[in-house]
Amino acid sequence: MKWKTLKENIIKAILFLCALSSIGIVFFIVIYMAYLGYPVIIGWFAHGFESGVYNIIPYMFGSLYLAIGGTFFGIAIGIPCAIYLAEFANTRLRNMVKPTLEVLNGFPSVIIGLLGFTLLCTQLLRFGLQASQCTLVGWIVLGVMSLPLISSVSEDSIRAVSHDLREASLGLGATKWQTTIEVLLPSAISGILTAVLLAFANAIGETMAVLAVIGLLYPPPITLNPLVRTNSITSLIANGYQESGLYVTLFAAGFILFIMTALTNLAIRLILANRNKTALARTKLP
Repeated sequence: MKWKTLKENIIKAILFLCALSSIGIVFFIVIYMAYLGYPVIIGWFAHGFESGVYNIIPYMFGSLYLAIGGTFFGIAIGIPCAIYLAEFANTRLRNMVKPTLEVLNGFPSVIIGLLGFTLLCTQLLRFGLQASQCTLVGWIVLGVMSLPLISSVSEDSIRAVSHDLREASLGLGATKWQTTIEVLLPSAISGILTAVLLAFANAIGETMAVLAVIGLLYPPPITLNPLVRTNSITSLIANGYQESGLYVTLFAAGFILFIMTALTNLAIRLILANRNKTALARTKLP
């Protein structure tokens, strides 16, 4: 009996160390980036992010603008795809489309970027657009990359909604479409927002696909025109290895990118927590 208890305690200790190590790795990476890049980071925070080798503000804007646009492209196609697969498609079609999306999710980003450059950038040149490597092309490529994640996770969230809600809505006279839009989607909103958050985090940290379709531009302009070229922090870091003496700036840029991603994650979690509290308050009897 004592030996069995000892083995359980050892297993619990090993599991605890594994869980603790995951947290430790994240903290180590963040502290290491902050330690190496702190001279530039302090200069950026002290002078409005305009000191150092690069003015980081255009790259921050470019990263957010590319990620937001690419995520919206993924939402525009991924959410309707998830709705159709979850509620309207037959089993045979669903079993064909779902694995296809998973295969697309496993495509190397550099291949998708190469296809985007070949199929989109060259076509834009035929229409006389000089800035063929523009933000719009980056949106489309990032939207294609985020499509499998958004559609797959959203479809799982919609299908996970209790079947009783479907039957209750249909029993009250609602149509299939009304049930899907007014009952199922609000019930699955937490999973859908999680999918959008994951897609946005992947888009804001994407490097090779963005680098392939928008190229390099120093410094990128701050503009909302999607037909103008831009640049991102990830592209800056990827290209900065070719220049000597920029490692401090690159680690500082990586730290800023981490802060942007962490703040986005925190904002979504606060939104979800507030929504859950609101839903719980509505379900309480007066």
